[in-house]
Amino acid sequence: MAFQRDASQNVLAFAEAEDIRNLDQRLFEANEISFANSGTAATTLEEYLDILCQRATDRIVTRMQASPEWSAYASAKSISSTSILPAVNKNLIIGNLQDWTDLCSSYVFKEMLLPKVADFGNPESSEVNKINFYETKFNELFNEKLSVIVWYDADADASITSADEMVNFRKNRRTRGKRFITRVR
Repeated sequence: MAFQRDASQNVLAFAEAEDIRNLDQRLFEANEISFANSGTAATTLEEYLDILCQRATDRIVTRMQASPEWSAYASAKSISSTSILPAVNKNLIIGNLQDWTDLCSSYVFKEMLLPKVADFGNPESSEVNKINFYETKFNELFNEKLSVIVWYDADADASITSADEMVNFRKNRRTRGKRFITRVR
């Protein structure tokens, strides 16, 4: 679906409640997801899922900002004129939107919903397996987003050009010391 946006069209979250419900409808049919004592002002399950998506988006953006790949990108693109590492602006993410929705949905499931209903005493339970599945999916997609930054509009001109893109790759080669050398280009 679409990103959650406020009245000013600022991005609130990369996913909506409908994305979460569509991803695993059986979880909501088989379990009572309690949000009464969640510490939120949600009165419906839809509102609660939207709040979880907003929290997940904030965590993803913070994790992205803390990565060395974002630091390299921000310094290469001169996004900030100070020595402080700039935050990832959610409004400037305009490429690969479905990937960001998948990233947010995976985070909501692995960190916020499935742990509430999982039977951690039984490592073979379906919920524990789903947590592992969403963990793997999230990490692979997150690393992909950091390796190939073709989704961020650094100059805020509403389009992604080659000047906005940055591709990081690792090429390992052995030397006499049997250590790997990593080249980043």
